[in-house]
Amino acid sequence: MDIPAKQMVKDFIGRALIRTGVWDRLLRMWALRREAIILTYHRVIEKWDRTLDYSQPGMVVTADTFDRQLSFLKKYFHIVPLSSLVARQSTLDSQPSTLRPLCALTFDDGWRDNYDIAFPILRKHEVPATIFLSTDFIETNRLFWHTELIYLLMHGELGRIKLSKPAWQSYPERVRHHLNRLARSTETPSPPDLDPLIEAVKATCGDDTLHDLIRELRHAFGIRGSLFPDRRFFLDWNQVCEMRAAGIEIGSHGCSHRILTRIKLQDAEDELVRSKAEIEGHTGQEVKHFAFPDGAANRDLMALAGEAGYLTVCLCRTAPDDSRVTPLTLQRVGMHEAASGGGNRSFMESDLALWLFRASSMRRG
Repeated sequence: MDIPAKQMVKDFIGRALIRTGVWDRLLRMWALRREAIILTYHRVIEKWDRTLDYSQPGMVVTADTFDRQLSFLKKYFHIVPLSSLVARQSTLDSQPSTLRPLCALTFDDGWRDNYDIAFPILRKHEVPATIFLSTDFIETNRLFWHTELIYLLMHGELGRIKLSKPAWQSYPERVRHHLNRLARSTETPSPPDLDPLIEAVKATCGDDTLHDLIRELRHAFGIRGSLFPDRRFFLDWNQVCEMRAAGIEIGSHGCSHRILTRIKLQDAEDELVRSKAEIEGHTGQEVKHFAFPDGAANRDLMALAGEAGYLTVCLCRTAPDDSRVTPLTLQRVGMHEAASGGGNRSFMESDLALWLFRASSMRRG
């Protein structure tokens, strides 16, 4: 089935979900079961263009789409702060006809556009949110590796990638396969074209290999120095504190954004403890929530999170079953432009309803 046909089927199912009343019955069932949905955003950008501001498509939502998604969520859900959701302290409407399931909004990493673009939209809709910070990036001009990689491959001369040279042979086969595909192309790639390579690097490369790859590409393309000399991609502490004062909850996403299951346990413990202390020192508020980078954790990390004083941890998968695990584990649903059409398509409520239905079903399964 080609992509247009898949989209037609998706649109049909989404519209049927709403028009037949199944969506309303599902919402009521979720509410009666006291089921909650936690949504994860990363970046909110002004418009959908070729660069996507050097981010993966799955990390991006445009301002207009984000505004429309919040309108949809307010219509069907009771949006509450993450701490209130966790404590089950929210007051649901007493009338069965207006009973709605709970929903919490979260953002990962600490991107500057969370303040510049998302924050005004959140205030417009008067809804709360939680931002998980990667503290080593706050108030710096550092870049995430995937931002740098996307920029290099969009601006470098791909024909200069010579995979036959010994320097390239140490990289995993999946990575070399996608680099070779890009090197053979006559078109300048866009972030969607680069997404398979980014995912391959994420899955197969450790930190040292990843940084070697960036260095090799810079050398091959003859690109030196800062890629964005006059720009900061991440929040500063004044912006964090302003949002905190306005009711935005601040959580920890670690320090370096490294996947904690891939580093030494004592280094992971440092990330859990140091990030919490740094945020609390700047905001004057207790940090209760931790979101594991890439949603990856194990029993030891869960135990360390509890010892560090976190009440909850956010994962992408089911929590490890261990009696030492003390924080409450939360699973989230990823949100981006394609969750509701958007981008090069019109925003569709039916697409978003189907996205949340499918994501919630997989989360429970």
